[in-house]
Amino acid sequence: MAIPRVRDVMREVIITVRDNEPLLNVLRIMYSRNIGSVVVTNEEGRAVGIFTERDLVRVVAKNGDVSSLTVGDVMTRGVIVVEADASLIKAVHIMAKHGIRHLPVVDGEGRVVGIISIRDAAIALARLLVDLNIPSLGLTEEEASMVREITDVNVDEGRG
Repeated sequence: MAIPRVRDVMREVIITVRDNEPLLNVLRIMYSRNIGSVVVTNEEGRAVGIFTERDLVRVVAKNGDVSSLTVGDVMTRGVIVVEADASLIKAVHIMAKHGIRHLPVVDGEGRVVGIISIRDAAIALARLLVDLNIPSLGLTEEEASMVREITDVNVDEGRG
């Protein structure tokens, strides 16, 4: 069994906004969709930034009032991305190396086509371990059952 590709694990339906979107609107979107990040794109659909829950904590701690801000004022610029054809291992490596939990996924043209979270990656790798069923892993039936149980669970980053 091969290591999954990013395209096999990513979420294809992602929320993107433009940099001039009022921050309060972005926060309402994140809350209503129960998501932990939005990708900020330009007219060509390429990522120019990302806004996450961590950014929100930083902004509120520094500014207090966010009512006059746009997402472009406070987003993380120089967004790091991964290609849809990359291995899941590469995506995990990028997230660990840069200390990030959300990674926009791009196609060969650099357009955003999805997003992968560290939670998505962890669940996919846990499922792979169960599917491999290698005795030397020492996986108990209870642990295997736990992983199988999360197969159909919605793992949106916005949950705890």
